[in-house]
Amino acid sequence: MRKTLSLLVLVAGLSFSTNAFASASFANRNLGLGVSGFGVFGDTSAMAIDWGVPITLEGGLYLESGFELYLKIPLLFAQQKFGVTANNGAGIVIASGGQFGARYMFLEESIRPWVGLHISGIYFVRDAMQVMLPNFFIGPGTAVGVDFFVSDSISLGVKGYFDMFVTLNKPPTFAVGGGAYATTYF
Repeated sequence: MRKTLSLLVLVAGLSFSTNAFASASFANRNLGLGVSGFGVFGDTSAMAIDWGVPITLEGGLYLESGFELYLKIPLLFAQQKFGVTANNGAGIVIASGGQFGARYMFLEESIRPWVGLHISGIYFVRDAMQVMLPNFFIGPGTAVGVDFFVSDSISLGVKGYFDMFVTLNKPPTFAVGGGAYATTYF
């Protein structure tokens, strides 16, 4: 009887000590790929871009209590406005840059809604003298999104973001966009 009671206490203790409801990853690092799109608003004369499609390499480091640092590095294809150079100048230009910031996750289970603040920068690969515009833009931004875990170490997510780019002697330019991403945790 004593052996049976001891075994029953051991089985009950092990059963209640596992967290069967949480199926999300508890790893501290993540790496992923994303694709999004954005439109440019406000005084667009400084940037001369109408819209863009960034393909991003994304990484993050979980700190604690729902906070995470993240870095997103894009390869950006942007539509340059018509008429910004002597020979029209319209067309696709390539850019890169990044977003570095922090986000707060409201839940840390298999569905993780979050909000974030970041510093965003874009560098356009174009002849600045021909366009007569700056090629580098930087400014603050914010983002909101949700991650859905499809396994213990893989999540799919959607996000929306708002960036403000500041240049000297010009009013700010705004970018509003959204996208999707896939992330692995390790």
